[in-house]
Amino acid sequence: MITRRSLSAAAAFVSLAAVASAQDLPVRLSFRAVVGNEPFACGRQYPGVGVAGSTIEATEFKYFVSDVQLLRADGSAVPVQLTQDGLWQNGNVALLDHENGTGGCRNGNAELRDVVEGTAPAGTYQGVRFTMGVPFERNHADLTAAPSPLSLTRMFWAWNSGYKFLRIDLKTGDAQNWMVHLGSTECTPTGSATTVPTSCKFGNRVTVSLADFDPSRDALVFDVAELLRASDVSKNQPKTASGCMSGATDGDCTGLFASLGLAHGTSPAGTQRVFRVGRNAVSAPNGGTMR
Repeated sequence: MITRRSLSAAAAFVSLAAVASAQDLPVRLSFRAVVGNEPFACGRQYPGVGVAGSTIEATEFKYFVSDVQLLRADGSAVPVQLTQDGLWQNGNVALLDHENGTGGCRNGNAELRDVVEGTAPAGTYQGVRFTMGVPFERNHADLTAAPSPLSLTRMFWAWNSGYKFLRIDLKTGDAQNWMVHLGSTECTPTGSATTVPTSCKFGNRVTVSLADFDPSRDALVFDVAELLRASDVSKNQPKTASGCMSGATDGDCTGLFASLGLAHGTSPAGTQRVFRVGRNAVSAPNGGTMR
């Protein structure tokens, strides 16, 4: 049973157990970043990644999530009302940040953010659903007038494309840069810096739905090795930007789009496998060992 905890409690959460009260209770979703079975950290090298078994080191690692929901046993979804903290969360959008500005991440910032916080009605829940991305109606607004975290220039792409939903910048063993910048492409109208797009041919938002998840115990794990499992980060398709910039004809995107459950070019959408449930991971030191 869920019990009401003080604000100073280390882990306030919505339990999966049923409660009698109809009052909203706190939700705290923990996110962890790993590369395979190893916790992610700036300045650390990870061997054996991708189809070429490359060694990678990240220099940037951020992403937006939105439309966070808890799932009932019957499959119905209950929106989580995000805490409006003026920095990491605004409206239904939150920013996750796994780099701390050290090592190769020196162009980043010292603050980490690995939680999404809000409230939801007390009830029985058995899963979680969210979108990695910024909703269309907020994706093409004026950056200069946007509230934090949508004011972060490093996560903004261009007027037509909007934000980078996911940004992972890598260096491989031979010091080659290889980027993963996921966002919407082929948005119209084009050719004007002042005309707001009305549609995008490729939205490229990732829907994540995970069952058997308890926020008091489990974490939501982002596995970089799984993201790159079908990619070769040791080379780059000729005459394209380094790594994947979400272009529909960029072959460097095909493998990682498949990992994200997105269609790419003529390749159909697969099953999302980058995010998974990390059992008993919330209190694990340094991210712990995720299963």
